[in-house]
Amino acid sequence: MRAVGTCALLLVLQAAVLTAAADCVPPTVLVDFPVEHAIGAKWNAPASKIAYGRPLNGHYATFVSDLSGAHEQRVRSSAWRDDRHQFPATWHPSGRYLVVTVEKSEHPGSAVDATPGYGGYSDYWIVSADGSRSWKLVEIPSDRDHGITHAAFSPDGTKFVWTERIKAPNLMNANLFTGAYEFNVAAFIDGATPRLGPSQSIVPGGSEQGGEVEAMADDDKTIAFWSTYRTRNVFSSRIYTMNIDTGEITELTTESWSQAPTFTPDGSHIIYMTGAQADIFPWSLRGADWWIMRRDGSNKRRLTYMNKRGNVQSVGQFRLAGSLTFVSDSRFLGDVMTKPLGLTGKIVGVTMQMNCIDQ
Repeated sequence: MRAVGTCALLLVLQAAVLTAAADCVPPTVLVDFPVEHAIGAKWNAPASKIAYGRPLNGHYATFVSDLSGAHEQRVRSSAWRDDRHQFPATWHPSGRYLVVTVEKSEHPGSAVDATPGYGGYSDYWIVSADGSRSWKLVEIPSDRDHGITHAAFSPDGTKFVWTERIKAPNLMNANLFTGAYEFNVAAFIDGATPRLGPSQSIVPGGSEQGGEVEAMADDDKTIAFWSTYRTRNVFSSRIYTMNIDTGEITELTTESWSQAPTFTPDGSHIIYMTGAQADIFPWSLRGADWWIMRRDGSNKRRLTYMNKRGNVQSVGQFRLAGSLTFVSDSRFLGDVMTKPLGLTGKIVGVTMQMNCIDQ
């Protein structure tokens, strides 16, 4: 009887494994966010709002809405010109503030240089959740070399980390194709006038590199970023984590090119975009899908199949997965670029089947 019971149990377990495996191809469901041309999703649970940018009168403006796209409101400040780019960078974890990249009121370059993602001639501003007050948080030099792109708060809200371009793009140099970048970390000091303390500049490897910092882990000292400091080639960028207290760097990817690493809410995994195993469609560049890996870089698994011929998630054309923001343990909102340059794309909701993540 014991042997029969064991066999029966094994058969049940085997059936369960096969069923789970079948459910893992693909292990996600994709749904378009209902606001047309919205991009740059940033969700905050305490505020119960998603912030995003979308084109308005020739420039990007920042909006907030609920998760359904309803009750949309524009984020504005009397200190910002309406005919300049404004784009959400990150929420403070408390939901009290939203950091926005804001194109300078006056500068020598063009509005194209200040397009969000390029980040030239722009500063970081922090605005209260109701939009009634705003303060400049980081000001960069008004020249062709400097720009700002990605930023994040530590989960406890006491640190602010951001990406700053310090040298203009060099199209003849694969390492500096998008420019030379450094990462900066500073204490966030809340109060009547929110501000930053002295900043620490980080250049992985100590030499010029392309890259962006995307997130900070719940230990408030581990940052996740992509960089060219080892490959010297933006088209084979890799993902790393760094302990900002010790300077220790851990390399997590080597395949294809990978960017936009974001910690899962529990900090155990990282979701990122990569061109690994992405089909290249006619007259198109290589796109990228979202993958997930353990925090140490092990057990990499593909989450989306937008660049897989014949897959239900594919439309048979280039798609580039980008930055993302978690709504829950099993759901995130992410940017999908439909063209390789600029901010042409959309926001999608991605629901993961959690039983498929770490088998």
